[in-house]
Amino acid sequence: MSNEKCNKCGAEIPMDSKFCLNCGAKVVKETRTVSEPIHQIFHTVFSKNMIIAAILLGLLFIWIGVLVMTFSTDTTGYRVAMVLNSFGFFLTGTVLIGGGIVNDTIEKYVRLGMVVVGVYMITFVLSLPGILSSIRNFIP
Repeated sequence: MSNEKCNKCGAEIPMDSKFCLNCGAKVVKETRTVSEPIHQIFHTVFSKNMIIAAILLGLLFIWIGVLVMTFSTDTTGYRVAMVLNSFGFFLTGTVLIGGGIVNDTIEKYVRLGMVVVGVYMITFVLSLPGILSSIRNFIP
């Protein structure tokens, strides 16, 4: 079964040949990398620009939470501030972990740092006293 043709002379080449039997030219096999759609989605979601945008959004939630906590006078304001801060930390930590794992265009030690800081941020949020009960109060 010879369905390949030589790029130099056009002669038919058997499938397993490394050289053309007619002219002796080396057979160059095309290799295509087939990547799964889920990998393409992860690479799009955790691109450098998306990582930066999500970190800035997380920092915005943290900043708004700090402002609410600073100017609130009751426990409801405190709970809202805790939820905003926790969401900001969780979003930033999640994006850092995902970006550190998925984005292979970043240097490996930077990626390792992203994962470590992300794990620290999520651990910090989960260790806050009363954060889970504060979040449960806002869910209907």
